[in-house]
Amino acid sequence: MKDRAEQTTAPDLTRLFSPRAIAVVGATETPKAIGEMPMRYLTEYGYPGTVYPVNPRRDAVMGLPCVDSISDVPETVDLVVIAVAAQFVPDILRDAGEMGIPFALVLAAGFGEAGEGAALGDELRTVIAETGIRVVGPNCLGLLNVPEKVHCGFGAGIGERNYKHWPVAMVTQSGGYGFVIAKNAHREGMGYRYIASIGNSFDLNVLDFIAWFLEDPGVKVIAAFVEGVNDGRRLLQLGRRALEVGKPILIWKAGTTAVGSAAAATHTASMTAEYALFQAAFREGGFIELRDYEDFVDITRAFRAGIFPNGNRLTIVTGSGGAGVVASDRYEQAGVALPALKPETASLVKPLLPAFGVASNPVDITAQTSRDGKSVSNAVADVLLNDPEIDMVMVRSQQTTGSAELAEQIADIRDKHQKPVLVTMSAGDSTPAKEVFDERMVPWQPTVTRSAPVARALAEFAAAMEHASKGDSVPVRHFAPEPVEIDAGGGFLSELASRKVLAAYGIPAMNVDFVPTADVDGISREGSHFPVAVKAHSAEIPHKSEAGAIRLGVGSVEELRVAAQEVIASAQAYDRSADVDGVLVQDMAGGTELILGATVDPVFGPVVLFGLGGIFTEVLGDVAYGFAPFGPEKAREMISSIRGQILLNGYRGRPPADISGLADLLSRLSWLIHENADRIASIDINPVFINGEKISVADALIARSSDQ
Repeated sequence: MKDRAEQTTAPDLTRLFSPRAIAVVGATETPKAIGEMPMRYLTEYGYPGTVYPVNPRRDAVMGLPCVDSISDVPETVDLVVIAVAAQFVPDILRDAGEMGIPFALVLAAGFGEAGEGAALGDELRTVIAETGIRVVGPNCLGLLNVPEKVHCGFGAGIGERNYKHWPVAMVTQSGGYGFVIAKNAHREGMGYRYIASIGNSFDLNVLDFIAWFLEDPGVKVIAAFVEGVNDGRRLLQLGRRALEVGKPILIWKAGTTAVGSAAAATHTASMTAEYALFQAAFREGGFIELRDYEDFVDITRAFRAGIFPNGNRLTIVTGSGGAGVVASDRYEQAGVALPALKPETASLVKPLLPAFGVASNPVDITAQTSRDGKSVSNAVADVLLNDPEIDMVMVRSQQTTGSAELAEQIADIRDKHQKPVLVTMSAGDSTPAKEVFDERMVPWQPTVTRSAPVARALAEFAAAMEHASKGDSVPVRHFAPEPVEIDAGGGFLSELASRKVLAAYGIPAMNVDFVPTADVDGISREGSHFPVAVKAHSAEIPHKSEAGAIRLGVGSVEELRVAAQEVIASAQAYDRSADVDGVLVQDMAGGTELILGATVDPVFGPVVLFGLGGIFTEVLGDVAYGFAPFGPEKAREMISSIRGQILLNGYRGRPPADISGLADLLSRLSWLIHENADRIASIDINPVFINGEKISVADALIARSSDQ
């Protein structure tokens, strides 16, 4: 049977979110008790199903007769809510499993997440595996189905009974902070279809919920507060699926710093990968990263209508010159294009404006509220959206937001052109207009600065969908590698052995001469070019620079002999137990310095790194990541994504780099780590020099996997 952690398909959570009958173990009427709140919510908020309180110490709870145990419930319920202390949970789950109950919600903590109760946690996992019951939790707050009035859990977030019904599904690993986000968004008028707090995820995890939400036709937008995941490849698959179905996954990744990552691991026992890999995964799929709840609110409003731009070109319509300047700054900083109006479009806009209006971008309509009895801003927006070279319009004007009628007009204009319209409204603007915008799914924001991330999110998601529709997500190896022999047992391959492995995949390193230790005094290298590099050769000293076991720019035979003796001596002094069997002598290389690498990440699996080498890597961290395997086209995207790629395009008289050859090399490296992930832990190809069409691999180091 396939391990649940390795599932790639969506589990069916229908009966979890739409249970026909629920049993609450630990039901009570004690105010604010964990067993009181779900009973009160389920009996007072309009839940249409049957509720069975389970408590041997009470005859009735909330007017409903109690039974002594889950085995005494007169029917097989869809969901059991377990609101008792941790030590009682495994036996209750066993009884629920025997009854064929499909889902359980475990609210209790105490299963090892704080260093205690590890044995109890192991027992709980065993019971889950043996019974097959699907479990949410432990240490969670519960879940909501807003339209069906299923408020199942405890706390103020679960107990909020006035959430609006929007096609938004949210899953959060942190119950407390997740509901802070949800409640703050609710105060700004946002609604939900589902919310789930999943806690420590002994069984059902954040990816299971995202997978199910993607397939639910009642969900248009998915939000996730994520501290860590255990299966990065499944995260990638879900991102691709999001693009296929046109549903953005708004993701708030906590633990993005060293301190934050440590806190996340302690709090949820989740395996957290390096944040850069999560960011790379987000860029490959239909993810939009959130920074605060305002992003959640604003971007959700924008995606509800399912209307996407054809590009990132936006025109601003404003009645305030200052607001236009601020908006222009923010849009440019967000990477949204603000092109000048075409002359023909400007000629159509100009007659609509008052005398001092400006037909440019931003379009300044001044403070005049109307002209000839019509809204100037709405009329201008209609003309702009008719221009095929304008993808979106942002409107900031009371001539659009002053009444429900004006709001209906701009919604009609948006629907006619099927292009996004973003509306900026101040706090004092018409509440009827806001109600119209929410009803018609026209996104509005309280400030122009908050509208910029919205436009960027719409444009990037639309571009990602377009890119995904044209590409093949399944890479095909475009070459035939030779067999690779790698000994088991961990440790490092020597440089010569590492070069041999690379060569098997068509990644040639620079030519080197190997000189045994016994022969270094007689090195002649007659007829060879100088200067050269000299390196000690030892599988036990992988980092030669740290050992002082490398010399660069050696200019003569005499210097070569001295350098060879010095690097051997330095290597032996660095590690007296190391077997230093000789030196490598190779020509010096020149050009733009690069770094290429690959590793088998515990969360994301085989990953390839590319970036500029030297100080660019160490100081700027200008690198790109790709998830192996991939073809040359994906490699080209990695190359073009780094900030320093301008240096590869013939900067200041340098010859343009061989991007095709470099992309081919990266693709081959991806296949090497992918097809040997059980034997290779990491590959370091550093430095690599590229000078026009010449690519020189100067050094290579392969670490063997110790998991064989």
